[in-house]
Amino acid sequence: LTLKPRSYSIASSPLMHPEVIQLCVVQVDWTVESTKEFRIGEATGYMKVQQPGAQIMCAVRQSAIVLPKDPKDPVLMAGMGTGLAPWRAVTQERVMQKRQG
Repeated sequence: LTLKPRSYSIASSPLMHPEVIQLCVVQVDWTVESTKEFRIGEATGYMKVQQPGAQIMCAVRQSAIVLPKDPKDPVLMAGMGTGLAPWRAVTQERVMQKRQG
């Protein structure tokens, strides 16, 4: 099965999870009003049926989020349209920075 590329925000920090990338994904589904047919989004439906440990092809792009060099500096986040994922990743990053001193 070949799907068109989809973009998702990474929901994990490489400091906390150096070997994996975590995503926050909501399955897209709907009922076609005219036919009452239940439909499931192609990409989220594909991800839902994958078994733990399954490998999928992906590409990682440079983050648009740039944190201050000093981890003591506060961060104001407003992520309209990005959902929970970047907030989770930044929180994990700050937790790991604090643990590392």
